[in-house]
Amino acid sequence: MKGVISHPDNPLQVPDWNAIALRPAQEAATALRSILIDYERILEDAETQLSLIRGRIFNIRMCAFRIISGRELWKLDIDPDFGIPYTSMYRWMQVLYPNDSELRYAIEANTTQKALPAASLLDLGEMKRCNAVELASKFISDECRSDPSVIEATKTATRKQFLHILTVTHDQKLEYLETIGPFTYPAKDASQIREFLNWVIEKADLDADDHQGALLYLAIHENEEHRIGCTRAVEYERRKAEGAA
Repeated sequence: MKGVISHPDNPLQVPDWNAIALRPAQEAATALRSILIDYERILEDAETQLSLIRGRIFNIRMCAFRIISGRELWKLDIDPDFGIPYTSMYRWMQVLYPNDSELRYAIEANTTQKALPAASLLDLGEMKRCNAVELASKFISDECRSDPSVIEATKTATRKQFLHILTVTHDQKLEYLETIGPFTYPAKDASQIREFLNWVIEKADLDADDHQGALLYLAIHENEEHRIGCTRAVEYERRKAEGAA
């Protein structure tokens, strides 16, 4: 019955709602429940795949940017707004990624690979995003960043395990701790916040229930987006002034 009125293997194909509506009550209820379960599974599978793809894209960007920045290949392209070769890789990235959020993630990948010169292309292609970004932090020493065992750990360790490697095994002083809050919410509001933070945790490839890390992830990326927006606004005003002159 399920295969006639729903199409879980082809989620773009609409179920036969008219056929369902004409079924006896019990059969209709069973069919609708089956459809909802099927498509919920499809959605979960798609979100899992999307999360894996996002992590993979970060690796691809790091490797590509390593070659592009190292050989200054961005100079070979023409800036469409000015008709001349690009004057900086940042400007090249602005055009390549017109969406602010994608530009932010691209900048993060480029900044990360630049901070890890001891990591080979193969290493960059296998690092977990959360660990690579942590290792590229300004609080990590060059010696620690260059340690082969640390680089190898970025590929397999969870974020919690990797932080332990940095702070305990290699005695890295990441930053002084400062308490912000605590914040207390009504149960209904807290549930909404927790659901959103869990989504951020999955997107950022953090450990389960690492709500503290999720908040930090949001703060870093929103601040970066704000800085990018300010930079674009200044660039716009400069061009407008030059045009008026």
